[in-house]
Amino acid sequence: MHRTALLFSAIGFILVAAGSLFLGNRAADYIESATQEQVDTALRASGQNWATIRPDGLVVHLTGLAPDEAARLQAIEIMGQVIDASRISDRTTVLQSSEIVEPRFSLEMLRNVDRISLIGLIPERVGRSFILDRATKIADGGTVTDMLESTEHRVPSGWARNLDFGLSSLKQLPRSKISVTPDSVRITAVTESHEEQRRVEKSVREAKPEGLVLLMDITAPRPVISPFRFRVRMDEDGLELQSCSADTTASKDRILRAVRAAGAIDTLTCDVGLGVPTTEWDQAIIQSVRALKELGGGTLSVADSDISLVASDNIGQSHFDTVVGSLENALPELFSLHAILPPKILEDGAEKDAELPEFIATLSPEGQLQLRGRIQSALAKQSVGAFARALFGSENVDNRTRIDPELPDGWPGRVLAGLEGLSDMHHGSVVVQPEKLTIRGISANPDITSDLSGLLAQRIEGDKYTISVKHDPKLIPKASTLDHRQCEAQIRAVLIDQQIVFAPSSTTIEAESQGVLDAIADIIKECPDAPFEIEGHTDSQGGAEMNRNLSQQRAEAVLNGLLARRVLIGGLTAKGYGEDQPIADNGSEEGRAANRRIWFRLITEDTPDAPATEEETDE
Repeated sequence: MHRTALLFSAIGFILVAAGSLFLGNRAADYIESATQEQVDTALRASGQNWATIRPDGLVVHLTGLAPDEAARLQAIEIMGQVIDASRISDRTTVLQSSEIVEPRFSLEMLRNVDRISLIGLIPERVGRSFILDRATKIADGGTVTDMLESTEHRVPSGWARNLDFGLSSLKQLPRSKISVTPDSVRITAVTESHEEQRRVEKSVREAKPEGLVLLMDITAPRPVISPFRFRVRMDEDGLELQSCSADTTASKDRILRAVRAAGAIDTLTCDVGLGVPTTEWDQAIIQSVRALKELGGGTLSVADSDISLVASDNIGQSHFDTVVGSLENALPELFSLHAILPPKILEDGAEKDAELPEFIATLSPEGQLQLRGRIQSALAKQSVGAFARALFGSENVDNRTRIDPELPDGWPGRVLAGLEGLSDMHHGSVVVQPEKLTIRGISANPDITSDLSGLLAQRIEGDKYTISVKHDPKLIPKASTLDHRQCEAQIRAVLIDQQIVFAPSSTTIEAESQGVLDAIADIIKECPDAPFEIEGHTDSQGGAEMNRNLSQQRAEAVLNGLLARRVLIGGLTAKGYGEDQPIADNGSEEGRAANRRIWFRLITEDTPDAPATEEETDE
């Protein structure tokens, strides 16, 4: 009994030990398999495909041929993110860089006539002395700077061929940079002329060995063009470009586009070179070509800054003067224009009398004034333009007059007299000729004929004027239904709703305020005889004197804007008060914006000479 119990106990112990051993082995296999899968997945995800993992219990062996030390360390770091670093056994081998990296051979040769510089890394087997000997011969007694490095490695395929071609090219290019690699040869060079450029390019291409990759950029300096010329001729057959110069390719393209737009259909060429008289050369040419097209025929010749425009003899004098006047206004300052309209030739060979020179001013019902024809000098043209802008508003005057120094004496005085008479018209025209002034049109003034007669009798000697005007009662302003105070209140209501805004530190009225001026003009037309002072005010930023001048100019800009809208301004005055009359605190942006304002004040006998106060504005 006792022996049997011992036997069963021994058997039980053996079975328990065997079971524990079996379960332990199965657990170890599971742990190793799971560890290998986790670590291997992490390494593959990071691109470390060279690494091999071999678990051995809790220890994980890392083996494989790492491409470099950085890859080995990265693999260990990745494994350490999955398992404890103490479990990693590093048995990797790092591949030496000499086993995978070969040097990149290249040679750069710089030549400036007799000075040559050699830079780069070359194979030792080719021989430094071989390159230096050939470079020394090319320099022909000049300086050769050796900055070459050499190394004992295999000579790449194509190196010897490319090197020989590069040295041969260096010999015929005194100003060049030649880069040689086993794959290609790159040549950058400058020649003395376009002819030499073409010759060298042909020679280099012919000498290039078969299979060599050549990259070539050989240039020549632009030639000096003196004088810069342009000439076109237009007749019934079209436009012919006879000569053309430009300073850049972009300028050439712009000029040729204008020539094509004017009617040229042949192949067009234009020389590009140095010596342009001004950077605005192409703009002067383009404007002149457009003028020739508008004339419909003639010859245009330009030499540097001198422009000669000879029109066809079948063009009318008036049209000629208008086109030439527009061209004179459009040309850049440096250019001078000499325009000729040849006399017409009759069938018997005799010359037809030339058309009389004239000045024409045309006033449209909308108040637009066009000035055409001839003026005696640049100063007279400037004076006439200023006088017209004062009478009709600067925005309404289109001055396309041309200068003709051959006009008779007294011409500017007759022009000014005609413009003054035209200012009393609703619409009409003035024609000034050497022996006569003619004024025609329609006016709201019932005494227009007698008024013009008195004006012209004082300004023009003798009876050398013709008046053909009519009075139209429909143009007389209707009697106002508003008294002056009501007009003032309505104007102020407009300004309270929306102020007249100017560009910063400028007297230019912004586009958004043009509607405000329109509304004020309509109100004042209801009270044409009401005397108003247009007040200009600023904030406190800037000097007091500067602000006063700015406010004065802005008030005058409003006055001119009303004049441009055909408002009778006899009762209007403009005055700038600067920063002296604020209506808000200048310490805030909102306050400064409120202080920058235009205001209208009705002038009466009991009105004090003071600008509007804050209380007036609030009303």
